[in-house]
Amino acid sequence: MAEWAPYLDETGSVDPHKVPVPTGETPLFTIGGVALPLDRWREYDRKYLYLKREFFSAEIDRSSKTDSAWEAKGSYLMGPHNASSKRNKVFCYKVLDLVKEFNGRVMGVSFVKSVRSPMNKTSIYTKGLQILAERFDVFLRENDSSGIFILDSRMAHSQKGKGLDRTVAISYLSFVFGNKDGQMLRRIIEAPMFADSALTAGLQIADTVAFMIYGLTYAEKLSPQGKVDDLGYLDYLHLKCYNRPLRDSVFKSLNTYAGGQQMYGLRTINHHDAPASDQSLQKLKQRFAKQEKQN
Repeated sequence: MAEWAPYLDETGSVDPHKVPVPTGETPLFTIGGVALPLDRWREYDRKYLYLKREFFSAEIDRSSKTDSAWEAKGSYLMGPHNASSKRNKVFCYKVLDLVKEFNGRVMGVSFVKSVRSPMNKTSIYTKGLQILAERFDVFLRENDSSGIFILDSRMAHSQKGKGLDRTVAISYLSFVFGNKDGQMLRRIIEAPMFADSALTAGLQIADTVAFMIYGLTYAEKLSPQGKVDDLGYLDYLHLKCYNRPLRDSVFKSLNTYAGGQQMYGLRTINHHDAPASDQSLQKLKQRFAKQEKQN
């Protein structure tokens, strides 16, 4: 019987992008979320529901959905357009408190995408899942447990047996049975399960966590000084307040593995090859000019 489940969601797009980044495209893709104990799912399901009622009762009442099905999307909670929302910020802190209360472990993989040589969009998703499987299996071994992946279905309302869910599941099974590293992952049970996030509180929690990982990675790798107009990069510096509480729940292995290193729940694959922005070049020129004057 599975005892733990990483609820996983995605943020950003796996599709290629241009620079400057136009509206609707993203230079980053993240798949991530949180592993939670399945024997306590009723508890975190209800507690998350009560949080939504407390913070978003007006929005829920105006919608045509039930309070369980209404979703507080990470892009709404933490997008640059809502950077100043105190209500959203407190809600996100409460979600992190909920993760910590249930001993959840955060895991995620972010891809800073290449402009010139973009990865196949299915390969990005499946590669991310393989990396997370390795981390989840270590977590399970160290806790003498078993588990199963629960992913947000990208085809929840499409015809059964078609779409990306099936492609991802087939690729994952090929990794588990046909790859020597995948064959070592004995603690993970079955192929990934795909669920409708409107019916699954764990996936709604994962949506918030995944967007935090996305935004913090975006700020670190693409726009550390804020918005970069000439490249179309957005400003996610307002998410830095979540860095410490999020990392408090990030998985970190008890033991060391290949290379004598502990395994960490977050990983970034950096394929960034966009040109330097005019803003960055101007700052470099100013720095070099200042150094020349000092010399």
